[in-house]
Amino acid sequence: MTKMFKKSLMLTLMAMALVLAMAASAFAATESYEFHYGGSYHSHSSSYISGPADVTGGQVTIKLTGNYFPEIKVGSTVYYGSYDTGTNLTTFVFPGSASADIPLELKVVAGPHNMVYNLTLVWL
Repeated sequence: MTKMFKKSLMLTLMAMALVLAMAASAFAATESYEFHYGGSYHSHSSSYISGPADVTGGQVTIKLTGNYFPEIKVGSTVYYGSYDTGTNLTTFVFPGSASADIPLELKVVAGPHNMVYNLTLVWL
């Protein structure tokens, strides 16, 4: 009786773990994107994109190569980047979804540049 109970409990726990793992992956997605400037693809700003965005629970996470991007403004809110010296990536997290492109202002500080660029994050 005890062996049967343990086996049944073990199978139930394994099934629950599988369901939770599948549910977590259903809510997290990676999405490819590019930057547009003035309504057209912008190769220079897009060249800093390090990989697909992570779109999870109404939050978008993007990573840009380099330490040139201190902040992004989405709507009326400014989001500050987090730079990792080990990977040379700046990470931004801001609200959004892959169902609509996201207009944003990207601040760039590199050499003589200290500007804000009006870009659109366009989902591919």
